[in-house]
Amino acid sequence: MQLAEADCTEGCCGALYVTIRRDADQVVWENWRQTMPGSREPAPELPACRFDARSYDTEITRAETDCSWSWRARTTARLIKAGLIEEPDLLSRWDASRGWISSGFDAPDTAVVTFWYVPGPASGSPERADHPLQFRWDIPDDGTPPEAQAAAALRRLAEEDPKSYARVCGGSRERAEELGFPWPGRG
Repeated sequence: MQLAEADCTEGCCGALYVTIRRDADQVVWENWRQTMPGSREPAPELPACRFDARSYDTEITRAETDCSWSWRARTTARLIKAGLIEEPDLLSRWDASRGWISSGFDAPDTAVVTFWYVPGPASGSPERADHPLQFRWDIPDDGTPPEAQAAAALRRLAEEDPKSYARVCGGSRERAEELGFPWPGRG
């Protein structure tokens, strides 16, 4: 199971994985793996962690249902993500697939929606799945309830191609230019 991924992507700066299994009345986290592209240092070896299964299940249920700690932009992002899981066609109609969705690390009052784009049926262009572009859409908190902000974002995704208002944030410069999108840092 992937526990964490770098903000950019795993292929860029890495991710952390662990195997989670049940062993009688315990839950065991073991076989920790860390990907670090380009790193020459070996990842540290971590010991297995064991938890009482009943307490573990109780805590997982609590963590999944308790969002009282969440701030507005994070709640908005969580609701957008839930909407996209429920209605994946909101992105697939634009030849896009869901990426990372959360609040911004550098701007916690902003919900961030990322998605991957590979031209396909919607664009009339030949598909090159090996060369996707990643887009980022920043949604600043406008003061309305997170539920209203998420609903507005999902409506916009249903009505407007998100590539027209999101910006390229990953992929390759060559592919972006080939498809007519500006590369980050350029006009």
